[in-house]
Amino acid sequence: MIKNVIKRLIVLLLVCLAAAGCSKKEPDGSSGSGTVTITFGGWPSADEGVKAALDGFKEQYPNIDIEFHFSNSNSGDYMQLVQTALSAGAGAEDVVSIEGGSIAQFRDSPALEDFLSPPYNAEKYSNDFVAYKWDQGYSSDRKRLAAIPWDMGPVTLFYRTDVFKEVGLPSEPGEVAKLISTWDGVLDVAEKVYIPGKRWLLPSAANLYFEIFMNRDYYDRDLNLVIERPGDMECLDTVIAMRKNKWDMNVNFLGAEAMSGFANGSLAGFLCGSWLGGMLKTALDPGGAGHWKVTSLLGPVPPTNWGGSFLAIPRQSRHKAEAWAFISYMLASERGQNDIFKAIDYFPAYKPAWKDDAIYDVPDPYFGDQHTKVMWRDLAAQLRPVYTTIMDQNAENQLENSVNAGIEKGLDAAGIRALFKQNVETANAELVRQQIEILKDAGVWE
Repeated sequence: MIKNVIKRLIVLLLVCLAAAGCSKKEPDGSSGSGTVTITFGGWPSADEGVKAALDGFKEQYPNIDIEFHFSNSNSGDYMQLVQTALSAGAGAEDVVSIEGGSIAQFRDSPALEDFLSPPYNAEKYSNDFVAYKWDQGYSSDRKRLAAIPWDMGPVTLFYRTDVFKEVGLPSEPGEVAKLISTWDGVLDVAEKVYIPGKRWLLPSAANLYFEIFMNRDYYDRDLNLVIERPGDMECLDTVIAMRKNKWDMNVNFLGAEAMSGFANGSLAGFLCGSWLGGMLKTALDPGGAGHWKVTSLLGPVPPTNWGGSFLAIPRQSRHKAEAWAFISYMLASERGQNDIFKAIDYFPAYKPAWKDDAIYDVPDPYFGDQHTKVMWRDLAAQLRPVYTTIMDQNAENQLENSVNAGIEKGLDAAGIRALFKQNVETANAELVRQQIEILKDAGVWE
């Protein structure tokens, strides 16, 4: 009893020091005097993943409760809410989610806690996370760390095995990977699964070109726009041929028509990060168990990543110690990350979580007993850091429209690439100036 009282008093002191900004100890997250409730904000289905990991968290932190501030809005809408709250200095949750495409907009913000400084001292975790994601959380001068990586999205082709079998195509992942390893092979598959007005391989032929840019590495460190990529002309020739033959749905690949195609059978494939697995199981096609599997990218494209999120603590939070306990458990513990992963297929950026073959090297009934997690693990291990900017999301938004407009105008591959480059430069003219100012303020741009 005396030991417990002393322990609670010590923990309370640490929490108070942390809140005052003068503690050199890592926050332990326990309150010592009753229960503390922290707020956690984001977008679906991250909340379902965290709820699946709460039992382990509560075992370690019984005095911390989580209040979820999740709505039906998408990540973009939530990012706007966070930006507004940070600018106002009020209204943000104790823990906020940051979508991977928005990290460059937030990592230099003084309104977020610096995880490199005491009491967090998070640099000790740097080698435990995939460098591709960890590096994105640093400020431009790399003197601050604004966010801790949660998950990533190693990209695979999700495809309907029943459709492939129906048209006489191989249906096992290894066989399909060989078939689609060339652009001619991709077109062959697109032609065979096609039923006019009823079924297509992809929502948009532009998805093939998007593969090349999924890492969101549109600019180099001198802020030159890097649109020319190895093999991009051959890829665009394939895009043009697919559209000419009407072998794609020719709809927005994230729009309602594409989303409905998962369950109604009109969509035979979809290129996406691993996180799509959780969405298929819970929302897009919950009755599709056994019909879906995953395999490598379409065409000769190297491993890439799309998506993944981060967690951060606003400086306005009144419960920083407890918020840090939540983040460090959920994102930097094997049990926390794997409980989330098992629930919603958010692939951990935390590498120690990968070593448990009882979780990773197991069949997934939804995907026809395929060992999907092994494939995602192998792909994630191949990713390397890239340079990201505040312009990347805007550039990504220009890709599909540029391809569609170019095809409508009858442009060839070189013409479409030039149009895409022109549209990105126009859309990002002001953002480039802002990025330069950010880099100047950080002392890394002359």
